[in-house]
Amino acid sequence: MNTKKKALIAGLIIVVVLLGIVFYLSYLGLRENPEEASKVKEEAEVYLNETYDQPMEIVDTLLDNTGVYDIFRYAAIVNVPDHDNYRVLVYKHNQTGEYTDSYIAEMFEYELEGLLLPELESHFGEDVIDDLWITYPKDIGDQLNLKPDDQPSLIGKDAHPVVRITLNRGHENSDEEDLDSIIKTMQEDFEIPSGNVTLTFQDSSFIFKDKNLRESFD
Repeated sequence: MNTKKKALIAGLIIVVVLLGIVFYLSYLGLRENPEEASKVKEEAEVYLNETYDQPMEIVDTLLDNTGVYDIFRYAAIVNVPDHDNYRVLVYKHNQTGEYTDSYIAEMFEYELEGLLLPELESHFGEDVIDDLWITYPKDIGDQLNLKPDDQPSLIGKDAHPVVRITLNRGHENSDEEDLDSIIKTMQEDFEIPSGNVTLTFQDSSFIFKDKNLRESFD
């Protein structure tokens, strides 16, 4: 075997090894670290005891390994007494280094879902809404200095919700007009100054699928 072939084989081996290391480290980054999960549970328990009078139960942990929430990596998932419709995240904020929670965000999301569903069913039909996904910034309570005990409403709050509506059909000609009408209702009736709304479709075609409709408003 000549020198060039040996060098080529050696180079390929090095590349394969390096790729293996990269994939392995990526795999470890996607897995939950038991020590980190245990730590966030313990520290979240301390935070809850210091912050709330009512007992709350930590039921699990969340690892944000895809960067959906850029303000934390690990969070404790907490059951809230008398609120079976949502759970609260308790986490160490990446920017402040302090523990906080998503209580206000969950309250706003639940409230907006209740306000939006009748509007969506009115525009698209009761059996057409396949999914409604709503999220607010998880630290919106801290941003607006709101406390759960005050029972704040989302009405009039500039909190920039992100809404994704999925219909169990393809695109229809009236969808753009309906989406504009829904956004107008959010702005005028719900007094939501800004946000982002996406309308998606459960299209049965394999190649030429209907494009999502996206609207931002402020």
